[in-house]
Amino acid sequence: MLNYIWAGLIIIGVFFALWQDGGDFRHDRYRNGEAIAVEIMGLPPGYLDQEPTGRIDVQVNITPTTYLEFFDPIDNHKKALDPEEAKDLRDQIETYLAEPIDAQFVTTDSGRELHIAFGELAPYPLDVIFDAKKDDYGRLPSDIMDIVSDSDEPTHATARIKLGHVGFVTVKTVTAAMFKKAEAAIALAISLVGVIALWMGLMKIAEDAKLIDVFVKLVRPVLGPLFPQIPKDHPALGLIAINLAANMLALGNAATPLGIKAMESLQELNKEKDTATDSMVMLLAMNTASVQLLPPVTLIAIMGLAATELFLPIFLVTLISLAVAITSAKLLGRMRMFKKTDPMRPNNPNAQKGGAA
Repeated sequence: MLNYIWAGLIIIGVFFALWQDGGDFRHDRYRNGEAIAVEIMGLPPGYLDQEPTGRIDVQVNITPTTYLEFFDPIDNHKKALDPEEAKDLRDQIETYLAEPIDAQFVTTDSGRELHIAFGELAPYPLDVIFDAKKDDYGRLPSDIMDIVSDSDEPTHATARIKLGHVGFVTVKTVTAAMFKKAEAAIALAISLVGVIALWMGLMKIAEDAKLIDVFVKLVRPVLGPLFPQIPKDHPALGLIAINLAANMLALGNAATPLGIKAMESLQELNKEKDTATDSMVMLLAMNTASVQLLPPVTLIAIMGLAATELFLPIFLVTLISLAVAITSAKLLGRMRMFKKTDPMRPNNPNAQKGGAA
């Protein structure tokens, strides 16, 4: 079922991305195929009359008025901008274009180009174009359509440039995110294999050494009322206790395999293998709302020693959440609609003798 949910979410995400990209094409937000007027500064005198090849460091100037008329970002934004947002975007454009932008004038056999270092702070929609088309050197290659030297200033020229064709930006972003998360999921799964193998092995050693039986006798008075369906001195109680202890001590890597082992032990008692018992539901609820005696490792990594100041709030909040989880599991388990589907109910006609798989 979870696979179908994830597949549905992916399909919805791709459909939404296509809808967004369709809007970009309809409104021509990135002005594909059109050229914007710019001023080029820093050319050697007479350079345009020659036919050299190579790269020359120059600067490019785009006036805010030209930018606003070309892209029309206020009215052509992906969402309706209120007056305050429109003012902020206009201010951002004017501030960004107040100074010339570093670039390289490139002459090749195929023509002349400007490779402009717009940077990540470029205003909308130039930021999207730059992110989609920038090269490995952090510059946006742009084709020069026509260029004219400034008669009053030999090192200056005016030109019209095409910034590159941009399309299916949202689809590409969604696709890249899907592959990135898939890689992260595989890496996580591989990293957990060793951890799970280690703790499962330790649990097997403890079980063979009868240490689990000793632990069961210690925790029976506390966990017995919460898990009345588990027989007395059954090793499942010990595994549950160790799992909860790992959660309380913020040992996430240890808690996961221990929880799996505890669930496997409870499944051995289950009379209907495709339906969760009340004990399984209780264990899952307690894991979800486990009491935290120590701050999580992630919080310690972010806050350092300051995380210890949050001990009392974390303890109180998780204690309340645990109480709510236990109460909810108990009350729901007493409801008639859930009691009649409990695999451990008396006189269960579908019971599998001996808990066979």
